[in-house]
Amino acid sequence: MGLDNLGQLHDAIVAGLRTKLGPAAKTVEAYPDIGRRIDIPAVFLELSEIEAGTDPGTGETALVVHIQARAVVDPNQRQAYLLVRELAAHIAVAIQSENWGLPIGLATLLQAGEDAMKPELDSYLVWLVEWTHEIHLGKTTWPYPDETGLSLLLGIYPETGEGRADRYWPAGEPPPPDWGESHHVR
Repeated sequence: MGLDNLGQLHDAIVAGLRTKLGPAAKTVEAYPDIGRRIDIPAVFLELSEIEAGTDPGTGETALVVHIQARAVVDPNQRQAYLLVRELAAHIAVAIQSENWGLPIGLATLLQAGEDAMKPELDSYLVWLVEWTHEIHLGKTTWPYPDETGLSLLLGIYPETGEGRADRYWPAGEPPPPDWGESHHVR
């Protein structure tokens, strides 16, 4: 089961970061109105890119979404250059292995570093933290629950048969990570 819309993702990330960052960030918002007064330190989120994901075979559309969080600090604050880096590091820690309680892939950190790409934030110190999630949007084409109690397991000959149950894996998942290393096909 995937997401119904991208709003679910944004709302979950904002709520999750607010909880995890606590008082380290006075403001955590997606697509804020920068023209108004900003309570800082702040974290501003946006979805910056969408790529094709791995088709789950369910009828849902698989996408890899790139999320950017900008850590924003007042440059006149004492130790501001350290504080902006500290806030960026807190964001990186907060996203580690996170799915925000949604049926999505775990966060994969791509980068963290200085950011000067938002002219409206030029009067602040800004660091960017970027990560990805694989998500599935839309409805499944087979919406019926599995009522058989059975599962389909896969194996590759000659690593099949009696006494080799540990060499099988569930359909839809990759083979075991050690497959082919210690069990050589004859």
